[in-house]
Amino acid sequence: MARTKSLETTKDEPTNLEARIASAISLAGPRNVAEISRLTRVHPETVRYKIKKRFERLGFRFHADVNLAKLGLQPNVATLNFSRAYYDKATKILGRLNDVGYLTFYGKIVPQGHFIAEFALPEGKAEQYERFLSKLKARGILDGFALNHITAGRSKTMDARFFNFSSGRWEVDWERVRSLAATPLTIEKASAASDIDYQDLLVVKELQKDARQHLTDIARKLKLHQKALEYHYRTHVQGRELVPSYKIRWTQDTTKRPAHASVITTRLTFQNLTPAEYHSIQSAISKIPFLWTESVLDNKAYVATLNVPVLDILEVSNYINDAISDSGGKMEMGYIRPSQAHSYTIPYNMFQKGEWRFTVSEMDSVLRRS
Repeated sequence: MARTKSLETTKDEPTNLEARIASAISLAGPRNVAEISRLTRVHPETVRYKIKKRFERLGFRFHADVNLAKLGLQPNVATLNFSRAYYDKATKILGRLNDVGYLTFYGKIVPQGHFIAEFALPEGKAEQYERFLSKLKARGILDGFALNHITAGRSKTMDARFFNFSSGRWEVDWERVRSLAATPLTIEKASAASDIDYQDLLVVKELQKDARQHLTDIARKLKLHQKALEYHYRTHVQGRELVPSYKIRWTQDTTKRPAHASVITTRLTFQNLTPAEYHSIQSAISKIPFLWTESVLDNKAYVATLNVPVLDILEVSNYINDAISDSGGKMEMGYIRPSQAHSYTIPYNMFQKGEWRFTVSEMDSVLRRS
C-alpha cells in the first residue's frame, strides 16, 4: 500500500504530484476529491489542501467546460471593425450584446485594432444575427464585420508537465515540446440538444465562474432549495453531460505581478491553408503548453489563443516561426488588450419559458439606447 503523507511533510512528495492532481481535475472536476484521490492515489486530505490552498496561491482557476450543443447553442466568432465615431463606445456596446445578444467574450486585438467577439447562438439563428450586424454597419457603428461558425473547437486545460509548482513558474523544455505527440482537432458529430431548464443553466454558469463551489454555496447564492439544486446537478448537469470536463488554468494579472508571473494573451489566425499546411501548423500549435483554445471556422481559418508568460513570448515566437516557416504570409498574430476584454458565462438570462429568446428588434432597441 502506498504510504500516505501528512500535509506538513511535503519535502519528499513526488515532483510530479501536483501535475498529476491538475490532470485529474480536468476529468473529475475540483469538487470530486474522492475521484481525484482514486485517479492519482494521493490522500484525499492532500488533494483537498492542494486545490483549496496551494493551487489558489499559485494563480490557478477552475472552470466548467460546457457542451454548448446540449444546451441548444452553437459557437460563433465575429471580427468587428468599429467606425471611428463609435471606437470609444465599443466596449459599452459589446457589454450590451452580452445582456441581450448572446455574446460570451470580446477582446480588442492590438496592434490591428479590431475586436474579436464570441457568441453562443441558438441553433439556426446565425443568419439572423448576421443581418443584425449588417444593421450595425448600415447605422455607421461598424465599418465592417465577419461572422463565422466554429465547426471544430477545443478548450485546453493547462499542461502541468511544464509548470514548476515549487517555484510557481513555467519551465518549458522546447525540445521536449517538439517531441510530443500532436493532438488533432477534428469535427465531432454534433450532440443533440438536451431537455434543459433554467435551474440547470444557473448551475452550469456558476460552475463556469468557479468550479470549486459547493452546491450548498450555490444554492444559498441563487436562493434556491438545496435538495432541488442537487437534483438538477446530479440528474441534468451530470446525467446529461452538460459539463463533460473541466479546465484548470494559470492566470495572472499583468498589472499587479512581477515580470515572470505576467502573461500576454496571444491570438493566432491562419487563413487560406492547404490541407498539408493546416495539418502541419495545427500539429505544432497543439503542443504549446500555453494553448488555451483552438478552432476551425466555416471559412477554413484556423485560430488559436495562447496565454503566454511575458518572459516566454520570444521562445514561443521562435517555436511558431520554426513550425510555419514555409506558410508564407498566411498568419496574423495579435495580442488581446486586457483593459478592453471580458469573458462571460453562458447566456442563461436569455432562456425564458423553456426556450431561448431571440428577437433582433429587441437587440436593436437596446443598442439604440446605449
